[in-house]
Amino acid sequence: MRNKQAGAPNSEVPSGSPHSPNKITADLQVAIPHRNPELTRAALRYVSSLANGLDLRLRLIDVHVVPYGVPLDEPTVNPKHLERCLKSLAQECPAQVSAEIVYARDWELGLRRALGPGSVVLIPIKRSWWRTSEKRLAAKLRRLGHQVIWVDC
Repeated sequence: MRNKQAGAPNSEVPSGSPHSPNKITADLQVAIPHRNPELTRAALRYVSSLANGLDLRLRLIDVHVVPYGVPLDEPTVNPKHLERCLKSLAQECPAQVSAEIVYARDWELGLRRALGPGSVVLIPIKRSWWRTSEKRLAAKLRRLGHQVIWVDC
């Protein structure tokens, strides 16, 4: 698993300063699983609009599935390409985002491995009438004790 930090440095005014905004300092971490660039952009826009005045740490998690015949440390796609794509998505968000790539045999198990217990997970979902794989994933994560937020795109 590789961790990359992306985004602008966090420059804050000291809280005792008369020019400082009233900031809530809840050290909250939100994980956003990456499946589709369009949906991930929508989720990052949504969370950055909510994060105004909050001390949020955003984790953009890309689970790359490696076939069984290939060793996990030798993925089928160039890791630098995956890092560039994820980093460019993370840089579009005004908040600070840590981009992580997880190599796994199964997408869902790789995501669950990357999440800590009781994580807050923001899942972008395309609006549809039937139950999509993202909705099934959200239900599973809730059953496992995670807090899941849907973003309709």
